Amino acid sequence: MKIKICGLSTKEAVDTAVESGATHLGFILSPSKRQVAPEKILQITNDVPKAVKKVGVFVDEPIDFVKKAIQVAQLDLVQLHGNEDMNYINQLDIPVIKAIRPDQEFKEYEDVILLFDSPQAGSGQAFDWKSLVTSGLKNKFFIAGGLNPENVAAAIQHFPDAYGVDISSGVETDGIKNLTKINNFVQNASLASSKQLFIEFLRITKKLNENKVIPYLMGSLAVEQIINFPTNPDDIDIQLKKPDFENFEQLTSLMEELGYQLIDLHEHKFEKASIHVGFASVETLKNYAGVDDNDIPKINFKSELHQEFFLPTLKQNIQIYQAAVTDSWRAKKTKDKKILKKLLFEENDANIK
Repeated sequence: MKIKICGLSTKEAVDTAVESGATHLGFILSPSKRQVAPEKILQITNDVPKAVKKVGVFVDEPIDFVKKAIQVAQLDLVQLHGNEDMNYINQLDIPVIKAIRPDQEFKEYEDVILLFDSPQAGSGQAFDWKSLVTSGLKNKFFIAGGLNPENVAAAIQHFPDAYGVDISSGVETDGIKNLTKINNFVQNASLASSKQLFIEFLRITKKLNENKVIPYLMGSLAVEQIINFPTNPDDIDIQLKKPDFENFEQLTSLMEELGYQLIDLHEHKFEKASIHVGFASVETLKNYAGVDDNDIPKINFKSELHQEFFLPTLKQNIQIYQAAVTDSWRAKKTKDKKILKKLLFEENDANIK
C-alpha cells in the first residue's frame, strides 16, 4: 500500500513522514496556503531515500513551469488537479497522478494513476465512498479526501484494491502539519493494508492446501505476524518446497483461478489489481541465511476455513534479515534495516523478561 502525505513544507514534517514509513511525499507548487517553491523542496528532501517518491502537485500550470519544477525539485511524479488532458500529460516524462472527482469521467486517462478526491481538494471533506465503484478499474488509484488517522483503516477495508491513500489536512492541527498525526496515520494505514494482504494470503493458502501444497509466508508480512510492528509490506512473499515451486504450470493455473496474472516469469511474480505475489524455493534459505526450512514451524490457522502454512520464528526472521541487509541486491531496501532493528529489540526484550 502506498501512503502519501501531501502538503508538506518543512524538513521536520518530511523527516517524520519518511521515518514513519510514508512511501510518497507531496508538495504543492501551485497557489495555495501550502505552496512551496521547487528550491525549498530540494532543500528539505536532500536526504530522503530514493525509495520514497517526491510528488509535485500542480493545478492548470503552464507545461514549461511544470517541467522546470520537475528538474529543480528533482520530482519523481507529478500530480495534476486541474483540467489537464492527455495531450498535456503526454508532454511529461515522469509518471502522472490525475486527481478526479468520483462522479467525473476518467476513461481518457489510460496508463495514468488516478486519485479520487473530494470536489474541494485539501478541504478535509470526504466523498461518499459508496458512490465510487472500482471493480474492474484497470488504473492504479489513490483514495483521498477527508481521510485521517481514525478512518484510514475503514477506507482501506472499503477499497481493498486501492493502490494507495493520500492525506493532507487530516494530519494537520490549525493548518500546520502535526507530527504525531502523521505517524499515527502512516502506522494505521500500514496495519490496515497488512491485514488485507494477510487475508489475501489466506485465500491463496486455501487454494494451495486444496492441492496438497503448504506455503511458507516470508518477508515483512511474516514479520507482522510475529511482532506488533507496522512494516507496510509491498507484496506477499511466499516460498514453496522445491517440487511444488518447480511445478510452475500448476502454480500458474492455481493463481489464475484466483484472478492473478503472471507479470514476471523470472521473478515468479503474479499481480491482481494492486496486489503482487512472489514465489521462490524455500530450500535456498539455508545457504542464504542459515535457516533450515525443516525447522520452520507449521501454523494451523483457525478460521472458517482451516489453513496450514509455515511461519518463521522471531529468531529465524532475525537470521533472514541479517542476511538481507548485507545482500547487495537488496541494498536499496532501507526498510530491511528498520525491520531488523525492531526484531533485535524484540529478541532483547524477550530475553530480559
